[in-house]
Amino acid sequence: MNKISKEIKIGIAFVIAIFLLYYGISFLKGASLFKPSNSYIAVFDDITGLTQSTPVTLNGFRVGLVSSMELDPDNRKSVIVYLNMDKGMRIPKGSKMSLDVSVLGSATIILETNPYTREYISSTDTIKGVRVKGMLDAAGNMLPQVEQLIPKIDSILAGLQALVNNPALSRSLADINQITGDLAKSTKQLNSMMGALNRDVPAITGNLSKMSNDLSSVSDKINQMDINSTYKSADSIVKNIQRLSGKIASKDNSLGLLLNDRQLYDSINVTISNASLLLKDVRQNPSRYINVKVF
Repeated sequence: MNKISKEIKIGIAFVIAIFLLYYGISFLKGASLFKPSNSYIAVFDDITGLTQSTPVTLNGFRVGLVSSMELDPDNRKSVIVYLNMDKGMRIPKGSKMSLDVSVLGSATIILETNPYTREYISSTDTIKGVRVKGMLDAAGNMLPQVEQLIPKIDSILAGLQALVNNPALSRSLADINQITGDLAKSTKQLNSMMGALNRDVPAITGNLSKMSNDLSSVSDKINQMDINSTYKSADSIVKNIQRLSGKIASKDNSLGLLLNDRQLYDSINVTISNASLLLKDVRQNPSRYINVKVF
C-alpha cells in the first residue's frame, strides 16, 4: 500500500511538472493560459520576421498574440495567421493589420481599427494583412545595385590612389602653398597701402575742399566782372588794330608809303650802300678828308 502511494505521488508530481513546464513555456512565449481570448484569422502574402507569440498591438498596447501559422491550402502564396485576441477586444470591419519588422528583426502586428463603422468582424472572417516595407527590405532591394557599384568604386579608389601617388600632385600642392604665401604677402602690402591711403585721405579731402573753395571764389569774381564792358573793350581794340593794319597797308600816309613804296626802298638801300663805301674809303684814305697843318 505504501509502495502504491509512492507511485501515485511520483505520477502526480510528474503531471504537475509537465503542467508547469508547459505553462512556463507558454508564459515565456507571452501566451496566457487562463485569460479568455477571441480567435481571428489574418492572411499575409509575406510573413518574413513573424514568429509564434508575436504581439498584436493597438495604439502601442498589446491586445493579442499570434498563436500559429500555416500556408493557405488554396493559395500557396498566402500564409494564414491565427490570432488570439483579448476577450473584450472586438475588431470593426474595414480594419487593417500591418506586419512591421524592426531593424533588429523583432516583428509586431499593428492593428488599425476603422472608426467609421460599428459592425465587427466575426471569428470566421478573414482579415487581409499587409507587410510594411522597412529598412531591411530597402536594403535588400539595394543589394543588387550595391553589387553593381562595387567595381566602379574599386576603379574610383584605384584612380584616387594613382592620383595621390603622382608626383605632380606634390608639386601642385607646393605651388599652391607658394601661391598662398604670395597672396598673404600681397594682402599684407595691400593692407599697408590701405593704411597709408587712410592716412592721406583726410589731407587729400582737405586739399580738394580748399580747391573747391578757391574755384568758388574765382567763380564769384567772374560773376562779379562786367563781361559786356570787357567784351566791348576787346572789340574796340580789335577794330583799332584792324584800322591800323589798313592804314599800314595803304599808300595814303607816310608809314604806308614808307612800307609800300618800292622806289623809296631801293633809294634807301642805295644810300646805305654809298654810306658804307664812304666810311670804308675814309678808313682807308683819311688824308683825303682830313688836312692837318702844323705851324
